[in-house]
Amino acid sequence: MSKKAKKRLIILAILAGAFLVFSVAAVELTSHSGFCASCHFMEPYFASWESSTHKEIECNKCHYPPGGGIQSKLRKKIEGLVMVGRYWTKLYVKSKPWAEIKDESCLQSGCHDKRLLEGQVRFNNVVFDHKVHFEDLKRGKKLQCVSCHSQIVQGEHITVTESTCFICHFKESEHYPQIDDCNHCHSREILTDDNTSRYNHSLVFDKGFACEKCHTNTIIGDGEVPIVNCYKCHMEQERLGQYEDTDLMHSTHITLNKIECNQCHLDIQHKIQKDIETIADCQSCHTDYHQAQKILYTGEGGRGVDHPVPNIMLEKGLSCKGCHMFHEESGGLVKSDTLFSEAEACESCHGKGFARILRNWESSTAKKLAEIRAIYRRAASEVGQSRSQEKSKAEAFLQDALFNIEIVEKGKSVHNVAFSQELIQAAYSSITAALESVKSSYQPAAIAMASEEIPTQCSNCHAGIEENTSRIYGMNFHHKEHILNEKLECSTCHSNTRLHGEFIATKQSCAGCHHQDTRRDCSTCHELQTTFYQGGRLEGLDIPKDIMAEAEAGCTDCHLDDDNQVFRSGRAKCLDCHEQGYEDMFDEWQASFREKMGALRAAIQGIKRAGLSPEERKQLARITRIVYAIRTDGSLGMHNAMFFDEILAGLAEQVESFSRTP
Repeated sequence: MSKKAKKRLIILAILAGAFLVFSVAAVELTSHSGFCASCHFMEPYFASWESSTHKEIECNKCHYPPGGGIQSKLRKKIEGLVMVGRYWTKLYVKSKPWAEIKDESCLQSGCHDKRLLEGQVRFNNVVFDHKVHFEDLKRGKKLQCVSCHSQIVQGEHITVTESTCFICHFKESEHYPQIDDCNHCHSREILTDDNTSRYNHSLVFDKGFACEKCHTNTIIGDGEVPIVNCYKCHMEQERLGQYEDTDLMHSTHITLNKIECNQCHLDIQHKIQKDIETIADCQSCHTDYHQAQKILYTGEGGRGVDHPVPNIMLEKGLSCKGCHMFHEESGGLVKSDTLFSEAEACESCHGKGFARILRNWESSTAKKLAEIRAIYRRAASEVGQSRSQEKSKAEAFLQDALFNIEIVEKGKSVHNVAFSQELIQAAYSSITAALESVKSSYQPAAIAMASEEIPTQCSNCHAGIEENTSRIYGMNFHHKEHILNEKLECSTCHSNTRLHGEFIATKQSCAGCHHQDTRRDCSTCHELQTTFYQGGRLEGLDIPKDIMAEAEAGCTDCHLDDDNQVFRSGRAKCLDCHEQGYEDMFDEWQASFREKMGALRAAIQGIKRAGLSPEERKQLARITRIVYAIRTDGSLGMHNAMFFDEILAGLAEQVESFSRTP
């Protein structure tokens, strides 16, 4: 061998030796955790490892699955070199460091291989069993070790992330029930031990108290997954389209890959509340308070009504304070303020006159509740006395009926009149079903509802109008008779052309229907006229019968023309029964009535009310009401001439006494 060749061989041997020494040194160096901190972006991870319970364990022992021989070790080194290359080429700035710890690393011999056999352990005074969580499906999901032991959280390394526990235990799901029973984690053994609990809970367990009796609002947040969180990692529409497939999402992100729960889920907190405003929540003591009102306002929750009927104001987002705007202050030095509602609240938004609709709602519902209550009591008695085998079924129907009745009673129908009517109707259906179940002979009268007859645009505000009676032209007007029986539309009497709901019906239009049947009882509409003619009481007055009523002369004797049509009677009609000249008496009576009525009204107008005593003002108000009734009668004294002559004289004397008062 030449000298030159030997020299080359020596150099190669030296280089090979150096490479071998370098390789061995590199293998040894890269096997230590300190090498991981060579890259500055790994410094926080390295620092968390140094302060963790795993600080005596080298990084690669956990970050690479055990076994695999020389091939596995070679792969580790190659991956390490790739990481170094990414660091020096600045590629690391395009993505954050990412690593997955496989269960095999945790459960390898000498580490946590016996953890599953150790049974229950304590974590922050919470009882925890690894075997239950690791081997069984939790809410349909297969967990990994790092599902609960996060790789880095708030500067800690491979530590239990409590927020993960809370998401799994308290997240509501339509597919899997919550695991929110306190006893799952908080055992009696720990809570009754003075060494582990500041308060001995023995009495709590012995008396069967619910935890919520003392600890309120301990769960904060809902753990929802906003779809925007998916965009942190994914942009592919195909993947984003699988957002609703929760089982696929969890198997992909939890079972197959280690994705932190809070990367997708919003946080759920579970802790003892120390904020006084939170602890002093009314719901902690007054459970389900205002529940009836909520059911009515939302139009959901009644029994037998399978479709929502929300209040139109809820659909517009109106809160309770939209109507409950008046303040009631109470207390001395320490004052409290309560919001309540009054009829004026309606008019503050809807204008003057709307308070009358509120009163109509209240009165119509009160009538229907009285009806359904009476029917329920009778039905309950029938079912109670029954010996039918279907008695339990009937009692269940009655429970449904009573539930709806109480919702309307306690919730106040003004929160949703339309839904209140449906609840009452559903209660009626449940009662009849109960009676049919026990084959009772009792058949309750149907409860009239006009909701199907009234157009939606009217029923939104005027639900229950069929129960209301109005005074029109001095006569009683029954909406129930006209809407339910005669099937008249609202537009027959009302118009929105000039003013909303303007009353457009005339006496002639009313008479066009009512006077067609001459056999109709006149007192149905002409109650006031009947009182004056047939006698009765009005404003404390005893009204005697008219002389013609005593002679049994009826309305049609004076108010039917030769064609048997109802008409407004005049002086000529007197001659049908009386001798010539009697019609002049008709004119004299009406003239006397006009004169006395005119003088009385003028005297009332001339009284200086400011000078009257409270009692005199009360008497004057009564006189004014009597005068109004007499004028509304419309007969100009002919329905009871002698009474009108006497009462007008007496009223005039009373009014004159007011003017003489010093």
